[in-house]
Formats: sequence, C-alpha cells, structure tokens
Amino acid sequence: MDNLKEQIHDVSNPLDLMLDPEYMRQAVAAEDEVGGNIGTGLDWGPLMGKLLTDLPLLGRLTTLRISLNREARLNIEALNLGEGTKDITRVARACIKNRLLAPTETAIPHLKAVLSQDDLYTEEFISNRQVLKSLLKELLTHSDREEIAAAGAVSVSARIVSQLNLVEKALL
Repeated sequence: MDNLKEQIHDVSNPLDLMLDPEYMRQAVAAEDEVGGNIGTGLDWGPLMGKLLTDLPLLGRLTTLRISLNREARLNIEALNLGEGTKDITRVARACIKNRLLAPTETAIPHLKAVLSQDDLYTEEFISNRQVLKSLLKELLTHSDREEIAAAGAVSVSARIVSQLNLVEKALL
C-alpha cells in the first residue's frame, strides 16, 4: 500500500495512473487484501486538485463512461431479455467501471486513442456507436462477458422458476 501512495505522489498527472496497468493491479490487490472497496484505485489524495484542473480530460473520462454504459444498455435491450435486462445492465456497468479503472494492457492503447479523439467529445455523450462498440470489445475481458452473461442466466432462470411455481399453484 505504501508503494501505491508513493506512486500517487510521484506522478505529475494523476490520470496517468489510471492508464498504468501495474498501478491498477496493485490498487485492486490492496482493496482485495482488506476485503472491501476502500477506494484505493480512486483515491488521488493531494493530487486531486491537479486532476480537477485538467477538466477537459476529466470530462472526457466521464463522457466516455456514460457513453459506454449507454452503448452496453442499448445492446442488452436489443436482446429483448425482459426483466433480466436490468440485472444484466447493472453487471455490465460494474464491469465497464472496473475496466476503466484497471484496463488490460491490450485495452490501454484503444482507450488512449478514444480519449484523444476531439471530435467524439462535442456532445453530452459519444454518438459514434461504432467507436463505442469497438472500445467495449477491447475493454471488456472474456471473464467480464461471462459475468454479464451469467447475470442474464440467473435472472432468466429465476423468472422461469417463478412462473412455473405460479402455474403449479394454479393447478392445485
């Protein structure tokens, strides 16, 4: 944990840490060590002021997160999974947030490329769905996709069991 604090204090732009996979791995490991969400990956300490002075980049990260969440929701809704949509979307949002905090080494160049495209950030959210789909493909890992699918399977399974229980009670 002390190493993480040193890294935070030694960096001139705290957003660089978000794109440093080694820092993010250490931050996630520190949270796992204490068995909870202690905010290690988000705690910029005294450098928060520097982060806030780079409002365009902070704004882009926010816009990107919102846009990725929206794109994931639209793709999930297109599957017409009914009530499972809410649970699947919730898990997808958590996976997106985790990947933005701790991107894989292969996702980092794609993330940097999207963050550097000025023309994407002219509105409230990124409207270029192809860019978002491409970034989601690179950002989410296979295990993220499995976790999202599992949320759908659990939700659909619970719905089926519930409906069959209602049919069974009606027959009695």
